[in-house]
Amino acid sequence: MLGSIFSTGATRRMNIFVLDEDIQTCAQAHCDQHVVKMILESVQMLCTALNKKGFETPYKSTHVKHPCVLWVEASYDNFLWLRDLALALNEEYKYRYDKTVDHKSIAVLATIEPLTFPSHGLTPFAQAMPDEYKVEGDPIEAYRRFYLGDKAAFAKWTKRQPPAWYLSSAHALNTQQK
Repeated sequence: MLGSIFSTGATRRMNIFVLDEDIQTCAQAHCDQHVVKMILESVQMLCTALNKKGFETPYKSTHVKHPCVLWVEASYDNFLWLRDLALALNEEYKYRYDKTVDHKSIAVLATIEPLTFPSHGLTPFAQAMPDEYKVEGDPIEAYRRFYLGDKAAFAKWTKRQPPAWYLSSAHALNTQQK
């Protein structure tokens, strides 16, 4: 299982929901709201990491000290992982909403594709969430807990069943509350 680095601090306005080690499965596990929202946020983080390294990108930098941005800029392999997640989320967006064209943010990826920086392998994912959900060394479990505890009020999946881990955990929580 991939490790993680913990983060602390104030309210976070962006994130990387690491819901599965497999990128396509991870994208499919995102709820509808995040499928749309996280494409833009992912590309913003990619551009911010590049801007911080001296490149010029179409998006201005945002949240430059955010734990997820710091993770993206720590290694080019991290950058590529998030890029691949953004592309998988785009495919999921087109599938769920019967779109034939890409999300507008995907066009930015083509412009930043040739920009590279040193790679140090895939480093532990940031866990940008309240401490109550964090799991040392297991960001996937942490993000799943975060989804169940913080996102369940609005989470829905169009044209897909919720992920099995979501259904089994939600059932267990409902059983405990009775």
